[in-house]
Amino acid sequence: MNRDDIKNAIGKLVPDNEMEQKVLDKISKGQNNKISIKRIAVIAASVMIIVSVGIFTQNITDKKVTTTPNTISSAEGINIPKIELGKTSGKSANMIGLIVYQGKIYTQSGTKISPENAEKLLGEKLGTTKGTIDEWSDQKDYAVELASTTGISDVYSVKNYDKSFRIMTYAKQEGTIYAEFYDCLNGITVKTGDDVFSKLKIVNNISSARLQKFESWNNNKQEYKELKNLDLLNNFVKELKNTTPYSQESLNDLFMQEEDSNQKFIYINLKDGSEVELRLFKDGYIFYGNSHIFFKMEDKAFNTLWGELK
Repeated sequence: MNRDDIKNAIGKLVPDNEMEQKVLDKISKGQNNKISIKRIAVIAASVMIIVSVGIFTQNITDKKVTTTPNTISSAEGINIPKIELGKTSGKSANMIGLIVYQGKIYTQSGTKISPENAEKLLGEKLGTTKGTIDEWSDQKDYAVELASTTGISDVYSVKNYDKSFRIMTYAKQEGTIYAEFYDCLNGITVKTGDDVFSKLKIVNNISSARLQKFESWNNNKQEYKELKNLDLLNNFVKELKNTTPYSQESLNDLFMQEEDSNQKFIYINLKDGSEVELRLFKDGYIFYGNSHIFFKMEDKAFNTLWGELK
């Protein structure tokens, strides 16, 4: 199989964002847990782009693969600089999956869309990705509109979402639909949770929700509990706009606290068929996707929801 064949094959794979994040977390903490070759293959096939953002100066051999931008805290909020590409190359570079569109960098979203609901969210066709970026790419490759790591896929705006925040890839092959959201959460300043969570359109838009313990998530058991009290959840999501942002690097140790009593997950199904994953931490902290920010909720709504995650 030549290099072009490999790239075409990679482009047809559907990445598992949840598994990707879990493996990255394990690597960054230097654990000795054995990780299956299958899991690593999924990641290798789905996250191929060089990102030089410099919050961690150690390279991969130092077990730091987090691609957190160098966020800046001030009285004006948390600034997440625009991701810069192409300053480093080779196997030691940090890589994440992304699409370049109108000068913005869109990375794989913390929100998933099911194949059966993807078509109804298709907006305007924006173009077709070129699938031209990998760890050997030159600087000129990064300046190309719709350069990507996704292989060859059509790109669309998403109905009811601002395309400056979210776009999606969509393809149908032999009757099977492959769709994925990409969000732009860099090059922005976050003063409150509203600057991120309002973009997700969760409030008054929930159809159901599932809960998952850390132990289940960490071991890929896929054990979930339905959250039946949606009033409780609605109270929680309404308070997300009032949360206080903290840079990821300032609280990165929270990822090290690997017990059910410290980390839990909630998957919120919206009426449009998408599913938002929120990672919750003890004492009121919330983490979403590639936002690179912890959000602190000072409200009983967090503690009440946390109590349901048993």
